[in-house]
Amino acid sequence: MNKSLKKFTGILLFIGLYMFNFNPIHSQDSIAMEKTNTQIVAGYHFGVVQIVGAVNNGEFTFLDKYNFYTIGFPFGVTFKTPCRMLVDLEFVPVIKPFASTDIPYQVHLLYHPGVLFPLNKGWTFGLRLAFESGEGQFGFTPLLNKSFKLKNNGSFFVELVAPGRFGPAKDSGYTQLGGLHVGIGF
Repeated sequence: MNKSLKKFTGILLFIGLYMFNFNPIHSQDSIAMEKTNTQIVAGYHFGVVQIVGAVNNGEFTFLDKYNFYTIGFPFGVTFKTPCRMLVDLEFVPVIKPFASTDIPYQVHLLYHPGVLFPLNKGWTFGLRLAFESGEGQFGFTPLLNKSFKLKNNGSFFVELVAPGRFGPAKDSGYTQLGGLHVGIGF
């Protein structure tokens, strides 16, 4: 290697190390570091969801059938994002009691993550993914929510849900459901 090239490389290395090691130390002392205390959790909720009816392959099923009745108990946590959209992680234990029969209870868990878009005057539109553990079903759930402020910084809400599900069998087709979710948010 050429003697002048070695000298030039050494000078560049020295300047680079000097700028990398010493300059940030001095600049950190001179810049006031701003500490932000932003809370990422927007709130929590829990409630009860009741599916009222379903349509599959042109056949309507309503709440009055013993093998259709299910009740869920959703609970979740909502997170803020840099924009108006919220991210909501919801879990729903679902019970199918088979009332007035000897059939054992069926219990499964619905993993229900989604996004919420707050509108005006307490209204919220949302869309959730749905993964029903133990049922072999998956799909999505659009929702429309109206919340009412309570005195203690919480809120009561009523939510129309329209779950769409695929499965459990590949030839089961698509099932469109409709239901009502009521609960408390804080």
